[in-house]
Amino acid sequence: MDHVEKLSDLNRENLQYDKSNSIAIIIGLAFMVIFRFIGYLASRPPKVSAIGKQGFCLVVLGDIGHSPRMLLHARSAVNAGYKVDVIGYNGSRLPEDLESNPSIHFHYLTELPRVSESLPRVLYYLFAPIKATFLAWQLFYVAMFRVAAPEVYVIQNPPSIPTLHVMQIVNWLKQRHLVIDWHNYGSTVVAHRLGQHSIFTKFVALYEKVWGYKATIHITVSRAMARELLYKFEKRGKITTLYDRAPEHFRQLTVDEVHNFHEELKLETLVKKQTLNSDFLPKIGANQTLLTEKKTASGPATFRADRPVLIVSSTSWTADEDFQILLDAAKQYDDLAKLENGNKAGSIYRKLLFVITGKGPQKQHYEEVISKMALENVAFVTTWLSAEDYPLLLGSADLGVSLHTSTSGVDLPMKVVDMFGCALPVTAYKYPTLSEIVVAKSNGLVFENAGELKSQFAHLFKNFPLDKPETQTQLEGMRRVLRNSFQLTRWSENWNEMLLPLLKNLDKTWGDSQMFAERPVYTLNPHDTPAPLEDDLEDDDELLDDN
Repeated sequence: MDHVEKLSDLNRENLQYDKSNSIAIIIGLAFMVIFRFIGYLASRPPKVSAIGKQGFCLVVLGDIGHSPRMLLHARSAVNAGYKVDVIGYNGSRLPEDLESNPSIHFHYLTELPRVSESLPRVLYYLFAPIKATFLAWQLFYVAMFRVAAPEVYVIQNPPSIPTLHVMQIVNWLKQRHLVIDWHNYGSTVVAHRLGQHSIFTKFVALYEKVWGYKATIHITVSRAMARELLYKFEKRGKITTLYDRAPEHFRQLTVDEVHNFHEELKLETLVKKQTLNSDFLPKIGANQTLLTEKKTASGPATFRADRPVLIVSSTSWTADEDFQILLDAAKQYDDLAKLENGNKAGSIYRKLLFVITGKGPQKQHYEEVISKMALENVAFVTTWLSAEDYPLLLGSADLGVSLHTSTSGVDLPMKVVDMFGCALPVTAYKYPTLSEIVVAKSNGLVFENAGELKSQFAHLFKNFPLDKPETQTQLEGMRRVLRNSFQLTRWSENWNEMLLPLLKNLDKTWGDSQMFAERPVYTLNPHDTPAPLEDDLEDDDELLDDN
C-alpha cells in the first residue's frame, strides 16, 4: 500500500513538473512570436501611398503650450500643407494662431502628478512604473485610434518613457515613418536627479538605446549631439541637425514700442509688490513708464536717464540651472555699487532690475531667498508671461542671462535662441557645446562662476548711458553681430531647407537610412554657425559626400 502511494505521489510530481515546463515553453514561444512579429514589422518598408492627404502627428509628453520647438514644428507643417495632430498635456495657453487653426487638432492626455523632489527617493521608484504604464496605455489608444493615420510621427525625446516604445509599436503597426527629435537624453535628465549609478538611470539609458535605435529621421539640436548619435550610439536612420531659431515676431523693439508695451506690463507694480526697497524705483508720472517717457501724449518716446538696466532670465527653476550663481553675482555687484557710488558724485554703477520668467519646482524656494536679500542697487521680480508678451519683454531688455548647464552637455538652451532672435546680447553659463551658439565677446559673453558674472555686470553697466543705450559700444557690437548672422535665418527658413525636403520624399529617406545602416547619413546645417567645434572630424566630410 505504501509503495502504491509513493508511486502516486511521484506521478503527481512528474505531472506538476510537466505542467510547469509546458507553461514555461508556451510563454517562451509566445514571446518569441511577439518579438519575431515586431522584428518583421520593423523590417517592412512603411506604406504611405494609400493616404489621401498629408498627415503629420507630433507627440510630446509634456505641456504642449510650454513646448516651443514642437509648436514651431506644428506651425511649419501647417504652412507646408500638412494636416497636423498634436498629442500632449493641456497646460499653458496655446498661441492663438495655432489654437484656432482648423488644420491642427490637439489631443490631450491626462497627466498624473509628479513626485516632489522633497519626498523620499523610494517613492519616485515606486510611482514611476505606475505612471509610465498609465501613460503608455493612454498614448497607445490616442495614437492608434484617435489620430487618423498620418504619414509621419514626430516624437520629442525626452521624456523617453513610455513615448519611444509606444510610438515605435504604433508606427510599426500602421507602417508609417518615425522621426525622433532629440532635445536631450532622458537618461542624463534622470541621472541629474537620481545619480549616474542609479539602477533606474541605467535602465532609462538601455531603454533609449533599444527603442530609440531606429527611425527614418533623427533630428538633433546640436552638431555635438548628432555626432554622439552617429558615432557613440550608432543610431540607424538619417541624422540631421536642425538648430533652434526664433520665429519672425522675435525682434528688438523700437523705443515707442517699448513705451507702449511697458504701459501695459507695469513692471513698477511687480517691483513694489515683490521688493522692500522703495528707493529703487524712479518717480513715474503721466506719459512715463519705468523705462521710457514722452514729453507729450502724442510725442515720440525716449528712454529715461534715471531708469534701471533691464536684465531678463528665463528659467525652468530646476536643479540643472544653478540660480544661486545669479543671486551671488547680484549681491557682489550691489556691494561694489554701494562702495563706489557712495564715494563719488552720481551713480557710477547703474541699478539693475532682473525680471525672471518661467515656472518650476524650485521657484518658491528662491523667491523666499530673494525676499530676504537686502539689496539697494539690484532688484528681482518673478513673473509668468504669455506667449505674446514674452518676446516683447526680450525685445525691450538690455541683456539676457542663461543659467542652463545641460545634463548631457550636448543640448543648447532655447532661451538663448529666443534672446538672439530679439538681437538681445546674452551672458551664458559655459559648457563645451555652448560654443555652437554663443561666441564669447562676439555675440555674447560666457561665465563659469558668480565672480565672473559680477565682473561682466560691472564692466557693461559702469557709466551705462541709460537714455541712449545704443551708444554702449560692446552691447551694440554684439547686437550688430546678431543682426548680421543669427537673425538672417529664422525657424521657418531653417525648417523648410533642412527638414521639409526629407519629409517630402520619405520613402527615399527611409531607403537611404537602410542603405547606410552601418554608417548612418549625417547632415551638417549648411547655414553659418557662430564657431565650429574644435573636435570636427574628417569623417563628417565623407558622410556628406554619401548624401
